[in-house]
Amino acid sequence: MSLLEASEIVSGYGDIEILHGVSLSVGRGEMVAVIGPNGCGKSTLMKTIFGLLTPTGGRVTFKDTDITGMPPHEIVCQGLSYVPQADNTFLSLTVQENLAMGAFLRPDIYAVQAEMAYGLFPDLKARRNAKVSSLSGGQRQMVAMARALMLEPQLLLLDEPTAGLAPVFVEAVFAQIAHVNSQGIAVLMVEQNARLALEHAQRGYVLASGENRFTGESSALLANEEVARLYLGGAA
Repeated sequence: MSLLEASEIVSGYGDIEILHGVSLSVGRGEMVAVIGPNGCGKSTLMKTIFGLLTPTGGRVTFKDTDITGMPPHEIVCQGLSYVPQADNTFLSLTVQENLAMGAFLRPDIYAVQAEMAYGLFPDLKARRNAKVSSLSGGQRQMVAMARALMLEPQLLLLDEPTAGLAPVFVEAVFAQIAHVNSQGIAVLMVEQNARLALEHAQRGYVLASGENRFTGESSALLANEEVARLYLGGAA
């Protein structure tokens, strides 16, 4: 049974339609990657799932509940968290204060969830009183993920988690995402590092021009010569 189902999603910005009937699903505890060229609608899909955009067609269900068009603060309470590509931390606040902001709807679970977050991201524990502005790009992404986990989500949406990071931090962030997923938290990840994303995910979706182009197990997509040539930068 799927945890998340997005069916025939039509969405965009004003009169500009970006998604033309995109569908995907995420199972419980699964990691799924969404890849494709810039402008194909990956981030638009994530924003639509999380209620930041209202689709003009299609339906989003989470745990068999229709969340189509539901406002983000209600979606968070359903057990779904989102880490946007940019502006995903409070730079002027400390690591600990960022985590407290993540638990603003459930202050009663802050202490337990903060310790859980520090267990998942041990690099942050030593920097818990440091302002996020003083951290590296990779550490900031870890703060963003840790904050998103404070409300005990069952599904974590990650929009370009390694965007702009130096290669040394890219591997570290992917390792942390895999660690989060190993705790039973499902992950839906939009990522420009397509090959690495598929190597870590169980399944993948390739979008092109706002439509589903390829879908399948990650191993099959990595072995597909057309996917490799068009989207992975070389031969399979």
